[in-house]
Amino acid sequence: MVLATLALSQTAPCKEPNAPTPQIDLVGRYENGAQVAQGKATRENPPPQHVVITIEPTEQKDWELWRVHMDVEPDVAATAGSDTSLEAVWAMNISRQTGKPLQIIPYTLKPSLDEASVKASSFDRTQWLSLEACTLDVEGGKSRMIARAPPDEMCVAATMGLGGKRSFLPSWIERQGDWLRVQLIYFGKPWRVNALRSK
Repeated sequence: MVLATLALSQTAPCKEPNAPTPQIDLVGRYENGAQVAQGKATRENPPPQHVVITIEPTEQKDWELWRVHMDVEPDVAATAGSDTSLEAVWAMNISRQTGKPLQIIPYTLKPSLDEASVKASSFDRTQWLSLEACTLDVEGGKSRMIARAPPDEMCVAATMGLGGKRSFLPSWIERQGDWLRVQLIYFGKPWRVNALRSK
């Protein structure tokens, strides 16, 4: 799978004292169909591509599987030198350490294993490698949650071995109502996917 040219820019967190505990309710299937339609109407260049983000619960507490799938239009794929169907799978661990803010720690599957065979129902945390340098700090309240990775080079260094897959590693996440906004990398630049939960 080629994800080249389609690596991580983050903004520093701003924490509020005594803020209510954020609600980590991300499970669902999200699509950015409205964003794609708007991009075509306004002739954005490069045009936003169709992205589906599927977040599945596992049988292990505070562990989720994230599947980030992008359908790339043939002419865009030709320009980028990529496939027309791209996907990356991540395990996300919600860390709830006493006295510390909530965090989301991403994990990548061990290279010897096939992402296509990964199932949430048979999740095995020993098959995953931590990307702790890319940990996202969580803030917000009951109606809105934001998670950000630190704006430094440590995450970039930690993910260099992942190749183009690292373009699909979320560096910023916002959940508000049925909307999930996730920052990926698209044509070498940070791009925020605006995805709506499927009913």
